[in-house]
Amino acid sequence: MRPYVRVVAILNQKGGCGKTTTAINLASVLARLDHPTLLVDLDPQSHCAAGLAIPEHRIDQHVGDALLSDPDAPLDATRLLWRITKGLDLLPSTMRLAGLEAARGGLAAVEDRDQRLQSVIRRLAAGPSDQPDASRYEWVVIDCPPSIGLLTYNALRAATEALIPVETSYFAMKGASKQVNTIRMLARRLGGATPYRLLATMHDASHPLAASILNEIGAQFPESMAPVVIRLDQKLREATSLGQPVIEYAPMSTGAQDYARLGTWITANPPARRAAPEHAGIAVFETPMGEADPQTDDENSPSTDAGAAAAHTGLNERPAPADAADPVLSRAAELAARVRQLVHKSETLQTRLASDPNVTPAPDILDEPKPVSPAPASPPISNERASELRSVRFVCDAPAHSRVCVAGDFNGWSPDTHPLRWNEASRCHETTVALPPGKTHYRLVVDGKWLTDERNPDTETNPFGQRNSVVIVRPSSPGMIDPTHAPGGSNA
Repeated sequence: MRPYVRVVAILNQKGGCGKTTTAINLASVLARLDHPTLLVDLDPQSHCAAGLAIPEHRIDQHVGDALLSDPDAPLDATRLLWRITKGLDLLPSTMRLAGLEAARGGLAAVEDRDQRLQSVIRRLAAGPSDQPDASRYEWVVIDCPPSIGLLTYNALRAATEALIPVETSYFAMKGASKQVNTIRMLARRLGGATPYRLLATMHDASHPLAASILNEIGAQFPESMAPVVIRLDQKLREATSLGQPVIEYAPMSTGAQDYARLGTWITANPPARRAAPEHAGIAVFETPMGEADPQTDDENSPSTDAGAAAAHTGLNERPAPADAADPVLSRAAELAARVRQLVHKSETLQTRLASDPNVTPAPDILDEPKPVSPAPASPPISNERASELRSVRFVCDAPAHSRVCVAGDFNGWSPDTHPLRWNEASRCHETTVALPPGKTHYRLVVDGKWLTDERNPDTETNPFGQRNSVVIVRPSSPGMIDPTHAPGGSNA
């Protein structure tokens, strides 16, 4: 029996939606959950390598070399793969990958040009020769390029499911339908139906418009929306700039918690599986996770763009012999065809806009600007609300030369914004934080290491299987609260 490998293609043609961030951090969480994972960077921008602190000049072979290799020959994993952490390997890309899809790039000239990545994954995941039923990986995460071409076709051919990161902004919401239709159309051209999920990313829960857009996307795709939302978190950007997954850089941040929930949820909710064909080497799935594929209208249909890409890649044709035509003339004819397609698309759009009664010509709406009323100022914190805050004293017995901070719900799990100061008289580090009534989770960060407060017996398990300390502040609590002295770790 062939090993079962789940392959997730993360794709979106819109930039800035958190595609690479999701690929890196989802792969890292899966590895942390003891699922051996291969991260494949299929984006010529090579952001996965950059986001994991791998210098491009040190990359010997990249995914493009693997795609052009003999499908029946073994791959040299020592030259192709980078070990990121326990259970996580990276197959990187470089800028040279951008030329692979060109007429003379090499990939378009081979007969199985849309199945090369599937072959690469099968060979890299294969276990030792004496263990044919074993697999080196349980998961493969593919960071797709932000365009439709042979590389994207390869990703969808290899994928058992697709994940579409959607930023909770207006333009991202408008493009979500087009992106879903693009995946459906490409899957039909490849002779299947790739299951897909939409993942809300970069969500600012404090912004009313973002909340409304999130609800609208969920209403449009009720069966396809992942129940996990990736909240906007500065720690995600900081982790990327330092070449670390967020679960290593700031494990208690909101970003780390959100991706931990995503990893746990996606592993527990696979799509319906059916037997894989003999040539595939990986699992294949029967039906899309989304709603049934309706007839798409002209506005949302990606047929022009994706159809042009399919014609360009020639997935339904056999490659012509090398001497069948002049390659220069072939390239010129190809470019001329694409120009005609773009001109036709532009003319069609102009005709539709001219006949649309809801579209008004620009000169007719350029009236005198109307004065804009200033937005009401945010109300100040009331004295009653401020009076509810209670001072909580945090103490740590680390050596005097140690740097100690407290991180928790109250500061977004920042490991450096609330330092503890050394008190020579009491021979310990201490600080005081004003907290509102209710339960607060926290941990101590000693010289960069996250620790449970040993003085406080009240703890709860976090998404990573570690213990968070807990302090409970009640409105009736008088004076200073010390979680190490209060009964049960909280103030009665």
